[in-house]
Amino acid sequence: MDLLDASLGDIAARLRELLDLDRAAAAGTSGDALLEAAHDWEAIGRAGDAARTWVAAEIANESRRELDTSGLAYRHGFPSAKQLLASTTNISERTAATRISLGQRVRSSVSISGTPNPSFFPVVESAFFAGDIGVDTAAMICRTLSEAVNRVGRSDATDHAERHLVAAATATVRSDRDPDADADAEADAMARPPMLYTVEEIGRLAIRIREHLDPDGAEPRDTIKQSLRGFSYPRVGVDGMARGRYALPPLQLGVFLAAVDSILSPRTPDPAEHVADADSTDGGVSAETEISTSDDQVVLDPRTAEQKLLDAVMTLIDMAAASPTASRLNGSAPTVNVHVTLADLQSGRGAGWIDGSTEPIPISAVNQLQCDGDTVTTLFGNHGEILNHGKTQRLATRRQRRALAARDGGCVMPGCTVPPSRCQAHHVVPWVSHTFLPGRTDIDNLALLCSFHHSTIHSSAWQLEMIHGKPHVRPPTWLDRQRTPRPVGQQRIGRPW
Repeated sequence: MDLLDASLGDIAARLRELLDLDRAAAAGTSGDALLEAAHDWEAIGRAGDAARTWVAAEIANESRRELDTSGLAYRHGFPSAKQLLASTTNISERTAATRISLGQRVRSSVSISGTPNPSFFPVVESAFFAGDIGVDTAAMICRTLSEAVNRVGRSDATDHAERHLVAAATATVRSDRDPDADADAEADAMARPPMLYTVEEIGRLAIRIREHLDPDGAEPRDTIKQSLRGFSYPRVGVDGMARGRYALPPLQLGVFLAAVDSILSPRTPDPAEHVADADSTDGGVSAETEISTSDDQVVLDPRTAEQKLLDAVMTLIDMAAASPTASRLNGSAPTVNVHVTLADLQSGRGAGWIDGSTEPIPISAVNQLQCDGDTVTTLFGNHGEILNHGKTQRLATRRQRRALAARDGGCVMPGCTVPPSRCQAHHVVPWVSHTFLPGRTDIDNLALLCSFHHSTIHSSAWQLEMIHGKPHVRPPTWLDRQRTPRPVGQQRIGRPW
């Protein structure tokens, strides 16, 4: 096939043939040969990325809003070029938008009068379409410099910054296009010198240059980052694992890393001092990558990086919760409440239940918590009520709240899953005065309700009452004409049937 006469379809078919040949020969291919193949296929990929970015920008230009009904996207029944490109090429709209955004930044054109309209970043355009830099690098340079240009405008300094970044990014790729390279082995080795900058390093260099071009931009950029900060409340999946996401601006990231790194910082084991270090370290060995044993052998820490990081964060939380300056929750320092039957605790079998989690923990974990936690015994009656436990004061005491957490397990209203830590102790028979005994603050007149249900219980169609020392609800007539009282609560340590 003559490449000069071949269509794009012919070239694509030939590339697929070459791919099949490479895959068939991969079994006997050495590691170095695979690296050569990766380099060559990446060169093809850069050409493909440049072409796809170019055509995306042209489609966007032919679909611009001022063309109205004559625009390309409108004529094909699409409201935007992004959706037209995604539908035509069977890619996601996000990918289509990314290509259009980069293409518009590096797109040069000719006006109706015949004068050239250079792109916003002509040096990036030249290197990108020549295959000297990839789409990731081009997008990173354009995006970062645009943040400075949008504030301080285009100048000789920004032009110099663009040339410097492109030169740094093309230092490796351009060298293997040297036409003067000899064919001997030494020249081949020199034709591809070690890469000077990775894509991530180019990004960090671009950020430094951006701050040099626009030193006053750090403040508004950080304001935007601060508005995007967040830490999602854990969502518990069906497997019992809690997952979430977080977004840390630079300041909070620095504090976070400084704190966890103080725990994760590895130390080189010293055979002469490892015994003393182990004795003087309070749980620190679990955060080390290598742990010295008594026979001078080094045992590798089997934890993954993510597991080490989580253990470090939990250590920080434990330290903060134990501090006398820790904030109080319902009058108590942060406390993990675990509910377990006495029979399971004595037999060493079964499970315990932690407030806020729908999944149990094994008895071994309960025993671990017992090492430095108080064990409070609560006696239940035949009907699940708490025996011989009560106070006659307005607010529930700390011990009463523990007992309520064990009995109710959280908000007692049907369908509500709010844990005890976020509930309030509600007087089923309303409190009137210190001498009104039916409204006394005793366990058999208290029930846990979340803030929402606590604020609506008096006007709700559901009626709460205590029977045999346990909360029951009378459902509304539309659910049960007889309004038969039903026991409620999230208690999990009793019999489930």
